[in-house]
Parts: sequence; C-alpha cells; structure tokens
Amino acid sequence: MVVDSLLAVQLNQKIDAIAQHIGNSTQNSPDLMSGKSGEMLFLAYYHLYKNDETKENKTTIILSSIFDEIKRGFKYPTFCNGLAGIGWTVEHLVQHNFIKADTNKIIGSLDDFLYPYMMHYIREGNYDYLHGALGLGLYYSSRKSSERAHGYLIDLVAELDRQATRMDQGIAWERKLKPDSDVRGYNLSMSHGIASIITILSRLYEAGICKDKTLELATGAVTYLLSNRRTADAKYLFPGWVCKEETEMIQGGRLAWCYYDMGISIALWQAGQLFGSERWKKEAIDILLHTTRILDLKEGGIHDAGICHGAAGIAHIYHRMYRYTNVDAFRIAAIFWFEQCIKMASFDDGLAGYKTFQVAEYGGWQKDYGLLNGIAGIGLAMISFVSDIEPDWDSALLLS
Repeated sequence: MVVDSLLAVQLNQKIDAIAQHIGNSTQNSPDLMSGKSGEMLFLAYYHLYKNDETKENKTTIILSSIFDEIKRGFKYPTFCNGLAGIGWTVEHLVQHNFIKADTNKIIGSLDDFLYPYMMHYIREGNYDYLHGALGLGLYYSSRKSSERAHGYLIDLVAELDRQATRMDQGIAWERKLKPDSDVRGYNLSMSHGIASIITILSRLYEAGICKDKTLELATGAVTYLLSNRRTADAKYLFPGWVCKEETEMIQGGRLAWCYYDMGISIALWQAGQLFGSERWKKEAIDILLHTTRILDLKEGGIHDAGICHGAAGIAHIYHRMYRYTNVDAFRIAAIFWFEQCIKMASFDDGLAGYKTFQVAEYGGWQKDYGLLNGIAGIGLAMISFVSDIEPDWDSALLLS
C-alpha cells in the first residue's frame, strides 16, 4: 500500500522504538497474547522487515527461554494465556521459515496433553476461542503434520454439532454471558463468540475436516448472526450478544476487533471466501463500510492503541479488508486510524509512548508489551501497513 511519506516515517520510527523496548523486555510469562510468545512473533516479523540475517538466532534465544518456563511447570492450556497459543506460535514460525525445527519433536507432546482440556471445555459449554475449546482447536488446525490433531478436530466438530441450538433464525451456541452472572444467551463476537466459531469452521472446511458438517454449522451460524442485524440507521449494526430472556436487542457498540461490527465483518468475509458465498462477502463489505463513518474516538469507544479494542486493531482490520477487497474506503480509513495511533503515543513514561487503558479498579493506564493489548500487536500492525510482508501473524486473531 502507498503510504504518505510523513506517516511512513512516523510509523517506522515507532516500529524501531517498539523493537527496542521489546528487545529489553523482562517479561516472564511465556504466553502468546500478553507474554514472550507475542514478543517473539513481533521480533520475527521485525527482523524480516529489516532484512536482518540474524533473526533466527534471536528468535531461537527467546524460544529457549519460553521452553525453560514450560519445564519449570507452566501447564496452563488456553490459546490466549497458555500452551495452545505457544504451540501455535512455534508452528507459525516454522511454517513461515522464521526458524528451522521439527515441530513434532518439540511440541508434539502438546497434542495429547491438550485434548482432555479441549473436550472438557466444549462439554461444559466453554467454546471460547481465547479461553476455551475453540482456541485449542485453532492450535490443532495449525498442526498440519499431526494425524492425531486431525482426529481431535473431528471430535471438536462432533461436539459443536451436539451442543448447537437449532432455531428458526439459524444455529447458535448458548453460553453464560458474564462470569459473575447467571444470564445466558448467545455471544456474537470475534473474541468469544459466534463470529470466531464461523471463522474456525471455515478453516476446518478448507482443511477437509468434516466438510458436510462444517458447511452445515457455518451456514446456520451465519444465518443466525445476520438475523440479529439492526436497521441501517443504527450507529452499530450488531449487538455484542443476545440474551435468551430478552426479545429486544441490547443497544450499544464500539469500533474494535473483539466485539461488534468489525470482527463480525471480517468473519463473514473469510467464510464467504472459503465457502464460496458472494452474498456473505457483500454483507461483510457493507457492514465494514458502515463503520467507516465513525471518526470520533469517543463515539468509537477508543481509549488506546492496542489491537483488541484500540486504534491499531481498527486500522489493521481496515488495512486487511483493503487487501482482500481493494475497496478504497478501507484504505482511507486505515490511514486515518494509523494517524490516530501515532497521536496516542503520548506517555513520557510509556513504551514507545504507549500505555494500555484499564479502568481504575484494574489499575488504570499500564505499560503492556503484549500482542493483544500492547506494543507487540501495535508494532505488527504498523509493519504490515508500511511493508509488502504478508501479515500472516494475524491468523492468531482469526483475521486470515
């Protein structure tokens, strides 16, 4: 993408500053979304961007420290904070030639270790991609050389089929909507809900896993998702979730990867691509175009620059969809939100000027090195915008 020279200079300066901070990080947690694995992912792409021939050695050093943490007893299973995300990262680095390794030897033991957790999660109704069964399924989908992983994915599809709620509006999966509440319903989001299920079912279909069943489930899920679309005059077209006990949709929304229209749009686009539905792809474009009218940070619910619900994530989704569709409105929107991202580097004591917003009860503004909310994700989005490198790293966020 052609980038304005001033913005390109500003982004490159930020990328270098982020790399320096991550290179000096003393983060101990080995996980993907907030820990060393996410930092390693950034550095791998950064050194590729800089054409640094020592990138494999630097990545291997971090990988060794991650495995040291695992040897010391790290056994948390999830994709966001645990072994599934670490395993996915290793597979990604090997498959994209950042490092050379036999993944069956170095992470193959995870296949059997994670399976009971995946089945426990899904049978308890925890299909969450970040913190439950679907994230472990995402790990297995990356294990292309493992026959066991293929079999485990068949079991996952069977459980998704068994747990599906079939109704006139389509297919959905019921869950507890908040940890501290007994309210149940259907979460529509990319981070925790039906949009992520659609995306992962699309990947499994592409991989030849239970094609008839994944097609049936994904088609029903898309139908249900679209049945909750609001009228065109609404600021945001989709709610975050639908409560079983309520007949009216909950109002509200924001610009974000995690919830509402943007994540839903890109989930529909990928499903349309992989299942061959031009109608779904058109819906995806229309939904995302609807969001481009929102240019005010307060109106968009934006406080910081992180990937999850900040300016870099918004910019990257627009950039991704521009690459997919060549719709110029998405290019213009990506530029606008990367400009906002530069402006948000305003903290003298921040990491390259950045801090992550938390409400006061969770500590207020914080330094964050991570992929999901911190500078690793911000830096990766920037690299993807100013370079011709395919941003395959974002498959961890279900964006490719």
